[in-house]
Amino acid sequence: MTQFHAFPSARPSKPQRHCFNAAILLTEGFSLLSLTSLTDVLDAVQAASPQDSAKVSLLTPDGAPVRSRSKVLVAPDTALPDRQQHGGPLSKPDVYVICSGARLADRDAASVLELVRQCRANATPVCVMGGAIRLIAKSGHITRGTDHWSRIPAGREALPHIEFEDSIFVRDGNLYSCSGELGAMDFALNWVEDKISGEAAARIRNYLLLQSARSADRAQTCSAADRYRGAPVKLQKAIDLMLENMEEPLTVSDIATAIGLSVRQIERMFLRHLGTSPVRFYRMQRLELGRSLVEDTNMPVTEIALACGFKSLSAFIKLFRSRFGATPVTFRTSKAA
Repeated sequence: MTQFHAFPSARPSKPQRHCFNAAILLTEGFSLLSLTSLTDVLDAVQAASPQDSAKVSLLTPDGAPVRSRSKVLVAPDTALPDRQQHGGPLSKPDVYVICSGARLADRDAASVLELVRQCRANATPVCVMGGAIRLIAKSGHITRGTDHWSRIPAGREALPHIEFEDSIFVRDGNLYSCSGELGAMDFALNWVEDKISGEAAARIRNYLLLQSARSADRAQTCSAADRYRGAPVKLQKAIDLMLENMEEPLTVSDIATAIGLSVRQIERMFLRHLGTSPVRFYRMQRLELGRSLVEDTNMPVTEIALACGFKSLSAFIKLFRSRFGATPVTFRTSKAA
């Protein structure tokens, strides 16, 4: 009986070898943890999948070394303009990653925006973390995204037209926004799983002593149950109610009614487990939100006070100065400098 074969040879073909290229743009004040979270995953690709490899090129806007937030000086392989103009093995990387500091100098901001514009035009995947997220959001390059959890409240207030999600990373077309820090490792592992295999990603997780993978849409912030593990469930519920009602603060009586306790019982519970009263705890959370808005946005102080549930501007300024050692205006000026 004649047998027909789809291919002229019945020999098993060798697995196709893939070399994936990643280019990481660093700006002053970047997170060293974010960078190493990326590079440690990509460095382990060949060990996890011998027929594949990943090459990484470090770039800076002008080719000069930059310092991380933790003051570690990192020398790049080349400047971003040089790589773009002269080509080379990474002239068309499979993915760009922009790992930026909390704030970007004007020149760095221009380089980041131009790179994102080119990636958008060429459909090249680009992942952004740090201050560059807020930069591209203001410039209209994304309609939804994420940021480090500490920056999300300010982002939602300053850019209400952008859908900021409390997620590890968010995809908007070919542009990814990432929470950074260890979230960068989740992005890199997801990239390996998508481009190589789930088995390779699992081997890398095992090598890096990670128990499990975190999906993109997993919340960054832990719940009150995690944050105050061991505390009574009703205390956790009381804290959740406070965090959900910052602009229009609830009274302690309202919270007590909602969770089925008396005011006195709530006061004793906060004092025992948190060492403070519910009123002071609530006020502290609102002041922390105020600091985030002062530092990360250009919102008028009056609007910030209202967004944090303070009906009196003078009371907000007084409490802010008591907590952070400066008035909101002075605090914003010192941070900008």
